[in-house]
Amino acid sequence: MNRLVFSAVLLLVSAGGAYAQWESDEWLERPVDDATFASYLDFFAYDREVPFEVRSLSSVDEEGIRLERLTFTSTPGVTVHAEYHTASTAGPDRPHVILVHGGIRPGKASMRPIAEFLVRRGFAVLAIDMLYFGERDTGFLGSFSEADKHERLYNRQSTYLQWVIQLVQDVGRSFDLLTDHFGADPEHIGYVGFSRGAQAGFVAVAADGRFSAAAHLYGGHFDRSETGHLAAACPANYIGRIAPAPLWILNGNFDGDYDRERSVEPLVRHAGEPLEMHWVDTGHQFPRQEDLARMADWLVEALD
Repeated sequence: MNRLVFSAVLLLVSAGGAYAQWESDEWLERPVDDATFASYLDFFAYDREVPFEVRSLSSVDEEGIRLERLTFTSTPGVTVHAEYHTASTAGPDRPHVILVHGGIRPGKASMRPIAEFLVRRGFAVLAIDMLYFGERDTGFLGSFSEADKHERLYNRQSTYLQWVIQLVQDVGRSFDLLTDHFGADPEHIGYVGFSRGAQAGFVAVAADGRFSAAAHLYGGHFDRSETGHLAAACPANYIGRIAPAPLWILNGNFDGDYDRERSVEPLVRHAGEPLEMHWVDTGHQFPRQEDLARMADWLVEALD
């Protein structure tokens, strides 16, 4: 065996060994008690009296859907870039969804197909950029490779906790924006998260406590390359506290990022009721049309 082939084989063996030793933590086995959980909520508190300072950047109507690009103030000194999708002739009585993307450079723009799908099913959708992604790219994540994101953010425990805290606050302020600025009914607002937006979304939905329903697509406890996070950022300490709001989850049987047996099933067993868990024969990918239709059917009933 020549040196190049030997090196390639060694890399594969090493990668397989790392995969077999999928990281976990104590909270996946036993989530924190109620008193400890209550102490985490102080991290996510924010001043709801801070002015939104909404700026409409552009608005376009195409094929019956209006897309408004806007910014608003979340917490002092923090500006969120968002897209508000609704039917061109829609009134304020539609159910609303806050939509959060996965950990890819384009941020909210990558979620437009889901937003448009939901608008055609009768929803209005506010899609936001997470910090460091999309139009909130500060250069912090550099190349946006998986190695880069994990080294700089996901596996730096204190940094990641602060990032999760900001996301929870941004989601809370998005909820406030929908009710105060767009006239949404607070009893008819749901959350939809994809990939990292699903993983961190378990925290956001439970910590906020106001959502009437939540759908999580291709998320889990740890992804393939994570090595650990602090208890206050661990979805295992939150998923069971989303109830009594109904929870809908979709994952792939062949997902190499969020493994069924090691990342998803051990997390979901802590979920409360009502819960719908769906497994599909896919990897880690953008949801198929039939899966979006199934989610939309559920959201129509959950947010009715």
